[in-house]
Amino acid sequence: MKRDTQSRRPRFTTERWLVLVAIGIGLAITLYWTRHEDRPAPPAQTVRSESTPISPERPERVPPFHPTVEAARPLPRTLPANWFRNPLVAQAYAIAERIPEVLAQQPCYCWCDQFGHGSLLDCYASDHGAT
Repeated sequence: MKRDTQSRRPRFTTERWLVLVAIGIGLAITLYWTRHEDRPAPPAQTVRSESTPISPERPERVPPFHPTVEAARPLPRTLPANWFRNPLVAQAYAIAERIPEVLAQQPCYCWCDQFGHGSLLDCYASDHGAT
């Protein structure tokens, strides 16, 4: 008597394949999640005075900004938003008009301090913020 060897082998049905795929996806998500959780948080940046290096290893400089609102006074007036046709630029100028104290304490990374700007607010007191 010959036995049928195929009837003894386990068959992979659609249900078994779905279970294996679900387990594989679960493992992949778990590995991804654990690897990204272990990353250290970026170091908190502190307020630095103008042109202070970030660290001795990275001598990048921070453009000038005012440490307080009082140091920025008198605040320059921003240009009116309706002077600009581009809606994104007009919106940026409208926001700048509402928060000059905040912008005075922010550095501008287009390095406009080379022609006299002391903070991001100065960019919106001219058409420089539109470029």
